[in-house]
Amino acid sequence: MMKRIQTKITFTYLALAVVIIAAVGSISSLEIESLFRERLVHQLEQDADAIHFLLGKESSKEERTRSESVRNMAALWGVRITIIDQAGKVVADSDVPFEELSSVENHLYRPEVQEAESKMIGVDLRHSATVGRDFLYVAKRFDSTSTASSLRGVRFIRASAHIEEIKKNVADIRWNIFWAGLVTLILVAGASTIVSRRISRPMVAIAENVEKIRRGDLDRHIDVDTDDEIGKVAQAVNELVDKLKADIVELQKLQRVRSEFLGNVSHELRTPIFTLQGYLETLLNGAIDDPSVNRSFIEKASAHAARLNSLLNDLIDISRIESGEMKMSFRYFRVNDFLESVVNDFQQAAHQNRITLKSSLRTNGDVEVFGDKERLREVMSNLIDNAIKYNGERGEVNVSTERLDGKVRIVVSDTGVGIGNEHLSRIFERFYRVDKDRSREVGGTGLGLAIVKHIVDAHGSKVDVQSTVGKGTSFGFILKS
Repeated sequence: MMKRIQTKITFTYLALAVVIIAAVGSISSLEIESLFRERLVHQLEQDADAIHFLLGKESSKEERTRSESVRNMAALWGVRITIIDQAGKVVADSDVPFEELSSVENHLYRPEVQEAESKMIGVDLRHSATVGRDFLYVAKRFDSTSTASSLRGVRFIRASAHIEEIKKNVADIRWNIFWAGLVTLILVAGASTIVSRRISRPMVAIAENVEKIRRGDLDRHIDVDTDDEIGKVAQAVNELVDKLKADIVELQKLQRVRSEFLGNVSHELRTPIFTLQGYLETLLNGAIDDPSVNRSFIEKASAHAARLNSLLNDLIDISRIESGEMKMSFRYFRVNDFLESVVNDFQQAAHQNRITLKSSLRTNGDVEVFGDKERLREVMSNLIDNAIKYNGERGEVNVSTERLDGKVRIVVSDTGVGIGNEHLSRIFERFYRVDKDRSREVGGTGLGLAIVKHIVDAHGSKVDVQSTVGKGTSFGFILKS
């Protein structure tokens, strides 16, 4: 994979370099060729002016003499010189002997001559049929009033130079550009290889680690020490893996809790169902006709049915609380009236268990608290019910309040068996029991304190517990006033 990424990056750089070098080379060579041509045109234009000036200084009337002068100037400057009259006839040419001038075709309609006729100066690049070579022609029109014999009848002076030298110079420059481009390309190839390796290495490391992570190796950590986007990707992958590991741990924990919950529910349901079934089968098999046991069996069956109903209700409540389906309805209500009502509801149960249930409310009757009254009634019912069931004979249960800086603390205390320190951290877990035998004996479901914790948590408070084995336990929480 690294080779594929590195190769792609390298070839991308090389392709870009080739395109740029080719474009720069082509444009440069064309510009240089154009520059050479412009300089040559300018030089030939100056040569035409010089020829006109020198011919104007001659006094000879002989056309042969003028032709020789043109030949000598052309040889000296390294150009071809053509003298053309107004009709387009060539009257002198440095590359054509004087005797053969009459056979030279008329030059009036040559492109450079036509352009010079209209613009003073004309330029053309073409192959000369007369001498068989490529020439750059520059013709200049002269409207001279000179009376010199050498300029009599002269309308155009054309200076031209063969362009082999230009082509050679341009070819040399192009080769220089080619070699420079080749060297540049080699340097770019080396640099792109290094750069692509540096870029691809962390990307490959990320890809390889992600593949191993995908296969389940969550202990992988991507070590990419860069502050660019690649480093951010590596950091994001590491954070994602850490979150995934945490989620897996949480999922495993939830799975264990779920398994334990299902096991506990199955166990808690099985006991009253089997017991209930046993009593009913015994009654059906004839015990219903035995006055000495039938009422007792029916009462016991009813008690187990009530326990089963209580367990199912608690399961429904805690399921609704934990799933968020149980909505809270918060409002202000008088705390003293509320607590006295709950205490009165449990007076009969307390009397049956020979427990003294009382209230010690140190808040004024008009003090209000903010909360869900019905859910808080469920909290108080669970706490008072537990305090009665797990109390000692002729024990006491006290419901008290106290005012704390705009809040109200509610406490349910008992003089019961107490809870050992080793159990305090777990008593709010579902189905956790300090004394399993006694819990089942008194009909506890093992869910009451879990429900209490969830409801109090929903009120932004926390249940605190203080207990001494053999002396009693107190549960307290605080509500906004």
